[in-house]
Amino acid sequence: MKSIILFWWLFCLSGPLIANAETTVAHTSGVVHFDYQVLAQRSHKPTLFTQGLVLDGDTFYESSGLYGRSMLVSYPRTEPDNKWAQLTANFTQKDKLPDRYFAEGLALLDDKLYLLTWQEGIVFVYDRTTFSVIDRWRYSGEGWGLTHNGKLLIRSDGSEHLYFHSPTDFSLEKTLDVNEEGRPVQRLNELEFIEGYVWANVWHENRLVQIDPTTGQVVGSLDLTALTAQVDIESSESVLNGIAYDTEHEGLWVTGKHWPTMYLIKLIKPVASAADQ
Repeated sequence: MKSIILFWWLFCLSGPLIANAETTVAHTSGVVHFDYQVLAQRSHKPTLFTQGLVLDGDTFYESSGLYGRSMLVSYPRTEPDNKWAQLTANFTQKDKLPDRYFAEGLALLDDKLYLLTWQEGIVFVYDRTTFSVIDRWRYSGEGWGLTHNGKLLIRSDGSEHLYFHSPTDFSLEKTLDVNEEGRPVQRLNELEFIEGYVWANVWHENRLVQIDPTTGQVVGSLDLTALTAQVDIESSESVLNGIAYDTEHEGLWVTGKHWPTMYLIKLIKPVASAADQ
C-alpha cells in the first residue's frame, strides 16, 4: 500500500486523468479499446463483498452482499493512518441489512442512497447523512448494479438489459438492450454513469464496457486482466466489481469482491492510425 504522501503526490500529476470518451468515439469506428495506467492505490477491506461503489467528495459509499452479511458502509477516500486496513477498524457509518436481504447495487442521487436487493424485489432509500431508511419500494426482477444519469436511476439485472427507473417511486420508465458489435452483452453488473455514458462491470470478466445510453451500443471496452492478476484472489467469486468515478481527479476507482486493494486508474485512448483517420 502506498503512503499518503505518495498518494497525494500522484494526484498532483498534471494533465487529465481520463480520456474524453465522446471525442474518441466520434473519431473511431467500432468499439474503442482503452488502455489504462494505475495512478494510485489504497487498502480495501477484504471483508466486503463489493456490490455497489460510489465516491462523493471525500467519502466512499459501498454496499456489500451475501445473506446474513449484507451491509451499507461509508469510509474516507484517503486513509488517515495505516490502521484502517485492519479488520477491526471502524467504518465512518454502517448499516447491516436484515439477514433475509442480499444487498446489491448502490447509487447516490439528491442526498439519497438507493440500495438494490438481489432477488427480494426491494430497493431501500437511505438518508445519506444518517443512514436511516426513509423509503422502500418494490420492483420486478433481480437487482445487480445501479447508477443514475441525473434524472433516472439505471439498473442492471445480470442480463443484456438496462432498466431506467423514476427516483420518486422506482417505477419503470424505459428498458434498453445492450449490444456489442451486434451481439447482446449479458451479465452486466455494477454500473457507473460517467460523462454521458454508462460504464459496467461484466460479471466474471476482467473488463469494463462503455455503453451509449441512447442506443445501447457498447462503444468502449477496458481489459483489466493484468490488474486483476496482481490481486490475491480469495475465491472464484472474488471477481472484479466496483466502479467509482473521481470527479475531482477525473479517474476511476476500481476494486472487487473481497479485494484487499482499490486502484485509481487513468484511461488512455488508443492513438488513431492513418487508416482510421
